[in-house]
Amino acid sequence: MMDPDSGVILAQTVEGNAVVLGLLKCGKIWLCPVCSAKIRHGRAEEITTAVVSWIRQGGTAYLVTFTARHAASHRLADLMDAIQGTRADAAKGTKRKPGAYQRLITGGTWAGRPDRGQDGIRDHVGYIGMIRATEVTVGQANGWHPHIHAIVFLGGRTVGTGADRQVVETFEPTDGQLAMWQDHWAAVWTRHLHQVDPEFTPSDEHGVDFKRLETAQDAADLGQYIAKLQEGGKEISPANELVRGDLKRGRHGNMTPFEVLGRIGDLMGGVPEEDVPGHGTLEWCLSLWREYERATKGRRAIEWTRFLRLLLGLDGGDSEDDDMDLLFEIDGASELRAGAHVQTRAWHQVANRALDLAATEAVEGTTFDVAAVTAVVTAAGASPGSVRPLTPGEIAETWEATLTALAERREDAAARRRIERSGPAN
Repeated sequence: MMDPDSGVILAQTVEGNAVVLGLLKCGKIWLCPVCSAKIRHGRAEEITTAVVSWIRQGGTAYLVTFTARHAASHRLADLMDAIQGTRADAAKGTKRKPGAYQRLITGGTWAGRPDRGQDGIRDHVGYIGMIRATEVTVGQANGWHPHIHAIVFLGGRTVGTGADRQVVETFEPTDGQLAMWQDHWAAVWTRHLHQVDPEFTPSDEHGVDFKRLETAQDAADLGQYIAKLQEGGKEISPANELVRGDLKRGRHGNMTPFEVLGRIGDLMGGVPEEDVPGHGTLEWCLSLWREYERATKGRRAIEWTRFLRLLLGLDGGDSEDDDMDLLFEIDGASELRAGAHVQTRAWHQVANRALDLAATEAVEGTTFDVAAVTAVVTAAGASPGSVRPLTPGEIAETWEATLTALAERREDAAARRRIERSGPAN
């Protein structure tokens, strides 16, 4: 429960879909299909807003894909370390080591040498930042395939530093400047991977791919729309290409992690192996999932260059708390037709008897029937009086109170942690 005093709200949208308010989410973008889909949907909308805004201002944007050579013998953690960098481990006393991605935006050739009055490639192309998303697929023949999609913002001149940095002008980089940038990034990416492990060295054809994002006038709403790309036979916008791993299917016999998870569920449920999408035995798929959990722990799936949001006039962040806030915003953003409040004790009875899915399904349909919800709750052993119908206005009021209570508890917890970190009083 988000707030033990508030209970749970089962609500129906005007489209007839079910929304459950008042339950905490795990917020695990790598591991949970439900939370991942919601977080990635919100991030895709945020990224689309950023790209459209930048291009409208006269800036330039590219979708850049980075890959490493991989084989069935390579471990996912090693490949992730090579492209994303290693993670710091305070318990072991190890510091974070940069990966090929971090190497792209370091060094004098890239950043210039201001003390000598020399501009770098960053200055020539007007680089202001990028949004990075990491994806993973796996196959029996070639093993794990982690890769990075990045939307890179170019063509901006800025003044100031940090949070005070501002765009003062946009411009169109020349073909020569763009070629210099692309050649540099491709060389840095390939060189670093080769230094980590020569077997990770990508080919010139597949290591780094650059696609410029164009705009087209949308006659329907007179707005600007980012030109679509093709992915698996269906159109996916660059924002979805970047972050909607939950929408995709593996190519060339590969599986996404959630496809592996779905296969595990079907096989454990007794479905014959030949009737389940994907490939591999249950034991093999379980070993993949365990390895995937370990390799992605503590890593960010989606990350913006620091202060890029502020530079583009956007709010938000990339932390786990930001993901949780995004989930709450999405849950409360639907236009609702009606709903039902279920008391905390009654909901525990529903969940303990594995009837929470049935309660959610009872809310779906063309009309809202509180009696259907009550029937599920009473089947779980709770009293009919533990269910109360709610109007859309009452839902909004109850949900706002729940969010307020949660925010207060988070603030109290943060204050306690600050006191604990400061040590005992003198």
